[in-house]
Amino acid sequence: MIDVIIPVYNGFDETKECINSLLSCSNKSSHRLIFINDNSPNKDIHTLLNELNNENTIVLHNQNNLGFVKSVNKGMKYSNHDVILLNSDTVVTNNWIDKLYHAAYSDEKIGTVTASTNNGTIASVPYFNQDNELPEGYSIEQFSQLVEKVSDKIYPVIPTAVGHAMYIKRTMLDLIGYFDEETFGMGYGEEMDFSCRVIRRGYKNILADDTFIFHYGSTSFKSDKAKLIAIHKRKLLKKHWWYPINVKKFIYFDKKVKNICKRIEEEIRMR
Repeated sequence: MIDVIIPVYNGFDETKECINSLLSCSNKSSHRLIFINDNSPNKDIHTLLNELNNENTIVLHNQNNLGFVKSVNKGMKYSNHDVILLNSDTVVTNNWIDKLYHAAYSDEKIGTVTASTNNGTIASVPYFNQDNELPEGYSIEQFSQLVEKVSDKIYPVIPTAVGHAMYIKRTMLDLIGYFDEETFGMGYGEEMDFSCRVIRRGYKNILADDTFIFHYGSTSFKSDKAKLIAIHKRKLLKKHWWYPINVKKFIYFDKKVKNICKRIEEEIRMR
């Protein structure tokens, strides 16, 4: 069993699209969907979640707004299984859970797996470390098939997981604990901190280069994003001073992810 944890606060249209994609895409892996309504001010979101009646779907309602990280921790503590943390402004694609699972268990030293996306910094395709539009002429599912087609499933090691779609093994949660909600309560930086803790314990974070999930990006706190980033970057540096060095080295010197992006670009041009 794999539990997919989806915290929801705002962004009705994106959340509805995310739900539709979750319920319509195919996967062989046994899984549950755990939605956490973080006391959304949008009553339509309450209605949308309460109308879900799939037997493998659970909806948890926070009576007070807890913030992103506490909501995610609530979901991870509710579960006893491997988890996938999924943003509510994503659109998933066929077999995405199966592919993340196989990537996670391709090596016992893997702690987290991140799916490729259009809007996820170092996990972005086709253009690395950028926000990408969906290539012209492709649906989300068609582009997902292209990404899988060019993939050699090399699962490159990355300095941090990216939170749009992040697979975490239960053994890793048992070893290093949950997200640091005291430091990163409202969100941003928590997955970087967690990834650093994974590395400190001798495990690694990888990119599932055969898996694509579309991501709109920052639907829940657009107006506060810049302020949160600045504050939480300082907090992150206090805990892991070496983290930005690892990221810079990866951005400048890693060739595996850049080569994946080049192959995707070539396929798009050849179409």
